[in-house]
Amino acid sequence: MSENVEVKVEKKVLTLTINRPNKKNALVENMYGIFADAFELLGRDDTLRCMRIKANGDTFCAGNDIAFFMDNYSMVPDAPVGRFLRGLTTLTKPLVAAVQGAAIGIGLTILLHCDLVFAAENIRLSAPFGQLGLVPEAGSSQMLPALVGHRRAMEIFLLGKVITANDALAYGIANEIVPLTQLNQIALDASRALAELPAAAVYETKRLTRKQPEDLSTRIEAECKAFMPRIASKESRRLFKKFLNR
Repeated sequence: MSENVEVKVEKKVLTLTINRPNKKNALVENMYGIFADAFELLGRDDTLRCMRIKANGDTFCAGNDIAFFMDNYSMVPDAPVGRFLRGLTTLTKPLVAAVQGAAIGIGLTILLHCDLVFAAENIRLSAPFGQLGLVPEAGSSQMLPALVGHRRAMEIFLLGKVITANDALAYGIANEIVPLTQLNQIALDASRALAELPAAAVYETKRLTRKQPEDLSTRIEAECKAFMPRIASKESRRLFKKFLNR
């Protein structure tokens, strides 16, 4: 538990609230660790049926904190980011997201792992990895093209195309666009509805409709091998510093 991520259990639903609004909910190392711990808790506690992810403030998640990228970012399996990535690929229970404002980088790619996504009318989703000299992560190099097609994925990853609410609905990234004032309640209602369904039927449906975890794990491993050298490159370091000094 950390002031940057709030964890709450209520009526079979595990809720994680990203709570770093003064930094646009950008993720740092300990926040990944809390997510990973929550994924593990969800997996081992039979009383928990569903996880909901939401965020405080006007931004869902601005991606990784650039200072974290420049300091001690690591994707090795036992590091918080590595544990987070493994948790995403091995989840057997439903993941629901409530998204408002900007969702950038990991803020967008985590949505690809969600089973239900409810979004406010003001969402702006993006994953401008190319503009930071980076490559896709969290399985997004496989999952986003499968959802939106190769050309749209290239436009998002390399040219920084921003996905609006209408686009998110048309591309299949969001289930529903809802008023901001109703967003969290609608996502909570859906989470509770999932939690009350026969558990085995829900988990088997998720398993049958998702790619096998080993396939996604192999892709994520390949992404990590490409991602870490890019972070350490002079080109990306220059772009990071430019971003911080803007």
